[in-house]
Amino acid sequence: MNSWHRIVVKVGTSTIVKQDGQINYPVVNRLTQTLSSLQKSGHEILLVTSGAIGVALDQMNLTQRPQGIPEQQALAAIGQGYLMSLYNQSFAFYQQVVGQVLLTYDVFDNKVMLENTLNAVEMMFSQHVIPIVNENDVIAVDELDHQHSFGDNDRLAAIVTREISADGLIILSDVDALYTANPAIDDSAQIIDSVTEITDEIRLSATGSTSGLGTGGMSTKLAAGEFVMNAGSKMILINGSNPALILEVIAGKKIGTLFQGV
Repeated sequence: MNSWHRIVVKVGTSTIVKQDGQINYPVVNRLTQTLSSLQKSGHEILLVTSGAIGVALDQMNLTQRPQGIPEQQALAAIGQGYLMSLYNQSFAFYQQVVGQVLLTYDVFDNKVMLENTLNAVEMMFSQHVIPIVNENDVIAVDELDHQHSFGDNDRLAAIVTREISADGLIILSDVDALYTANPAIDDSAQIIDSVTEITDEIRLSATGSTSGLGTGGMSTKLAAGEFVMNAGSKMILINGSNPALILEVIAGKKIGTLFQGV
């Protein structure tokens, strides 16, 4: 992976929000430090982040995600501002400028909108700015007249990886890697180092997210891996509790699970 120059990193709610609903500030700090270090060493970094609703739950003293769409939209609006404030402050400590990009599925179906978005991202790269991408959850709901929603940010990250011609996608998860079985209930579960094809056996072995705060799970990460491989790129799944592992991934160390087509 030491040949990777343009890199998409995706972080989920379960990484930046603890199971008790509190923001995991040490992890956010390590993530921003790691990405800032990569950017300053000459890499082009784009961060896809979840967590707007997760951090809003903390702000609003709620213990669980509401089921109603309007309630979730309101939380997304509340949390997105705070999430970006959190990233801005943390990145600023490392003298790294960031920019916000909120997307809906429509952008990728509209040639002009997509071109405008990519132009903005390319300009940020040229100015050594890290784009921070999230789905616009205030309007991205299935109940609207046409499809706005990606369904999860794993898919969004995979699509962005393809559209910006990134060398690879690194997904930070709440598990170490893809396993042969659920390691939480099966002591014989083994890490799968590399995947060249998403088979039915691999799908059956998938383990879900444990936090309950986000919308993704292992199945969405397998779908993202398949999408990225079909696009001719690579994806690596690692544990997000220590974002500094990203540096070891870029250095070529065998960590997590590598998704790479043949």
